[in-house]
Amino acid sequence: MTQPRFASYTDEMRQCAEAIALHPPAIVQPQDRTADLNGIRFHYLDWGNEQLPPLVLLHGGSLTAHTWDMAALLLREHYHVIAPDQRGHGNTGWTPDAQLVEDNSDLMLRDTEAFIDHLGYDRVILCGMSMGGMNAIRYAARHPQRLRALIVVDIAPVTMTEGLLEMEAFRRDTETMRRFEDFLERAVHFNPQRKPAHLKYSLLHSLKQVADGWTWKQDHRNRPALTEEQLKAERTRRAAALWVDVKAITTPTLLMRGAISKILAPDAAGAMVAAMHDCEQVAIARAGHSVQGDNPKDFAAEFDRFVVKRLGAGR
Repeated sequence: MTQPRFASYTDEMRQCAEAIALHPPAIVQPQDRTADLNGIRFHYLDWGNEQLPPLVLLHGGSLTAHTWDMAALLLREHYHVIAPDQRGHGNTGWTPDAQLVEDNSDLMLRDTEAFIDHLGYDRVILCGMSMGGMNAIRYAARHPQRLRALIVVDIAPVTMTEGLLEMEAFRRDTETMRRFEDFLERAVHFNPQRKPAHLKYSLLHSLKQVADGWTWKQDHRNRPALTEEQLKAERTRRAAALWVDVKAITTPTLLMRGAISKILAPDAAGAMVAAMHDCEQVAIARAGHSVQGDNPKDFAAEFDRFVVKRLGAGR
């Protein structure tokens, strides 16, 4: 099997930043750390500057902590950025077989609680995208005293079916591929607004090599099968429960939406803002669902604008 040529982590990061015209103050490699929580070994990235306000970033489904890398190069100037691989993703362990019958969203809520406790801070700024955004919403509804601000990225209780189906099809069609380059070609076709160098960088941290090629660093085991009717009922139940959590949040919140997202529609974003006690929204230009990846510069700028506005220049 032909081996693709990769530069060092730092060089790949630099090449990616240059390709997207991102000019961070420095190209810095984060520290890899681990924590044993809830019977699983969690991997997380620590971007240093521990004296700054702590910021926890929760990635979306099928992604890893590295989805935040380009944005983190900018955010680390003002925050102590910490990004975990959530259970079943990246270099974090998978759910034990005995727990597969449990609700994964409940498991992830407990993980978020345990991880923030592990960090040892009284209060943090919490940001989550997609799946990570739902985890952040659930945490914020239950632990307002632990949060200074909440940033939710391109997710709400109501999402667009078309975008979800497209993402599921891409993930299913790329379960395992013979060559890394095959993955990259599919990714460029799926997300044409991204530079190939940026997609390559993302895939470097999202894939692993196996005997018959390359596959995602994700728990792909099948959970108990549901009928179409059961699946519809489950989605309705989850949406209703998430609305309850959204309405319970009192933490100052920013809802970020990708301007060309196929997941979060403007009216759904508006409904979520209207339902919350203290929430504002912003649409990020040239960004789809993965806002932090599609436009990390504007993501970081709007993130910091909101935090400075709500918490002050000292953050």
